[in-house]
Amino acid sequence: MLKALNIDKLQATAVVCSILIAFWGFRLAHSIFILRKVPGPAAARFTNLWRVSFVWSGKAHIKYRKLHEKYGPIVRTGPNVLDISDPSAIPTIYGIKSKYLKSDFYITLSASYEDEVMDSLFSTRDPEYHRNLKRPVTQKYSMTSIRALEHLVDPCNTIFTDAMLDLSGQVVDLGAWLQWYAFDAIGAITFSKRFGFMEERRDINSVIAGIEGGLHYAGIIGQVPVLHQFLLGSRTFRKFQEKLMPNAPNPIKTYDKESSSESEKRSDFLAYLQQQERGLEPQMSTREMMNHLLNNLYARTHQLSTSILAGSDTTAISLRAVFYYVMRDQRIYETLQREIDEADQAGKLSEYITYAESLELEYLQLCIKEAMRMHPGVSYPLERIVPEGGAELCGIHVPAGTTVGVNAATVHRSREVFGQDADEFRPERWSGDPEKTKEMERNLLTFGAGVRTCIGKNISIMEMGKLVPQVLRQFDIEWASSEREWTVTTYWFAKQTGLLVRMKPRCRG
Repeated sequence: MLKALNIDKLQATAVVCSILIAFWGFRLAHSIFILRKVPGPAAARFTNLWRVSFVWSGKAHIKYRKLHEKYGPIVRTGPNVLDISDPSAIPTIYGIKSKYLKSDFYITLSASYEDEVMDSLFSTRDPEYHRNLKRPVTQKYSMTSIRALEHLVDPCNTIFTDAMLDLSGQVVDLGAWLQWYAFDAIGAITFSKRFGFMEERRDINSVIAGIEGGLHYAGIIGQVPVLHQFLLGSRTFRKFQEKLMPNAPNPIKTYDKESSSESEKRSDFLAYLQQQERGLEPQMSTREMMNHLLNNLYARTHQLSTSILAGSDTTAISLRAVFYYVMRDQRIYETLQREIDEADQAGKLSEYITYAESLELEYLQLCIKEAMRMHPGVSYPLERIVPEGGAELCGIHVPAGTTVGVNAATVHRSREVFGQDADEFRPERWSGDPEKTKEMERNLLTFGAGVRTCIGKNISIMEMGKLVPQVLRQFDIEWASSEREWTVTTYWFAKQTGLLVRMKPRCRG
């Protein structure tokens, strides 16, 4: 056809490029005009590169709050991107019946398997794919099922407390130890086998460092996700990755070889999937199983995938928050430790404190909930796309196709919802008027909201409920850093460093 029109390839390319430029120019002009009433930084109206500069420092958890203090409850952060701090927008955007789909930010958090992109429950933007992927494993993530797995975590608690006894009186990086604990615990739950971080007391194979690098990448490139296909999302990179590690072990095959004679006796997550597979028609593929195990990147690059990360790194973040905020207030520290001691003396706590027993420690539960409010693991907006027909948000008509999001780090400090002291750690706020408590709970985005709520949240809650009272029953903890506060760096996850402490064994009567 081109030949008939006497147009060579160079001319054809120029025509196509002109059309694309005109199209994107029209879209940009359209966005600028339609969203012109939404306040925000001037540069953000014209380019998403402004968002790159905004998150580059790793202080997004602070910057987003300041942005809303300056511009109000709805702020324009890109040509077609709005950030919202109004709690009333949460049910509209994230509710069970919401038709708002995840934005392209999430493509940077997809894994690959056999040289093909493999979306997980977390990263997929397709609601039907999400439903089909979730259906076979929903029951296993229920709290009833997770409690049946908690015996697999008990050895991790022993290794942790034994190490603290060995390091008694020394300055300990509690933040690192809690991350090692969380990773080993998820390994035990998934494969009945720890990764060995706590035993070796180090970042084995630089797994954690690799994850941090991946988060930095996703946090920055996710602001301009179109670039991902030319960077780590490119087929060239995946091919290069395959050549670097052609003989990396497949954890399913390793597991099968080690446990073939005991597969029926095991109660871990992989055993459950294998039992499910035998009863499914059609049977679950290896690809699907790898997806559910969320360990593809571990098999290929010795890095855990984003979803195992979500079940372990965010748990570590929440554990750090509990210990940090409790330690900073002597009254709260003594109140919580006294509750644990009284329950222990009354014979209400086992050698390995169970999740059921931790639920009876009312002040502990208040402290955990308040810590997750003060420091949510994800401190970027949870981006969604406005569906067909548009929406009214914060009194403004927002057209279909606009990217919108609410950031837990911002909405969790809402004075309207959580009180004038929303910036303070006060566990007692959760024990007041029941209706007010329900309102606060509706506005917690610690684990997301609606149908896309984190499927692994019960694992995290169970681990926190078991470890925190175990440690505070056995040790006195004191701040040992020369700095007054920890350091928080946010690239999607808000990771804390500088949590240096001394632990000393307590005498139990």
